Amino acid sequence: MLEQIAYAAQIVGVVAVVATLIYVAIQVRQGTALLRSESRQAQLANDQSGVYKFVEHPDLGRIFSQTETPSFEEKTRLIFWMIGQMRAREFEWLQYKSGAMDKEAWESYRGVIYFVLGTERARNLWALCRSYFNVGFVQMVNDMMEGVPPTDYWDNLAKID
Repeated sequence: MLEQIAYAAQIVGVVAVVATLIYVAIQVRQGTALLRSESRQAQLANDQSGVYKFVEHPDLGRIFSQTETPSFEEKTRLIFWMIGQMRAREFEWLQYKSGAMDKEAWESYRGVIYFVLGTERARNLWALCRSYFNVGFVQMVNDMMEGVPPTDYWDNLAKID
């Protein structure tokens, strides 16, 4: 009789352990989903901030693409806008590398780099400030931009009636 009670206690113990593991797995999955959601919210806020800078300062596009050399103040605005945008991309890249962002989401955010570094002037400014960024991120950006011609986005925008 005592032996049967011991077996029953072991079975109850195993069931309790399995139930606990299932509960913990569900909690971890929910925590991961919450982390990804918060990460995407931060990325969206960063992206919107960069877009709104262009709304507030539409001359940034002109300055990136104009043939005349910008003033020191204009170059300062450009480089700090670029640092903000590239810092946001660096954050997203780090999120991707850590597993907090999936490949599809990363690739959609990564595409902004082509826009940010779309002109020769932007690429020159990137060369000036890239030492302030994660070395792996800089290498990824350099590999990504290798052989990519400058965009004519700003010229096309100016031509639209």
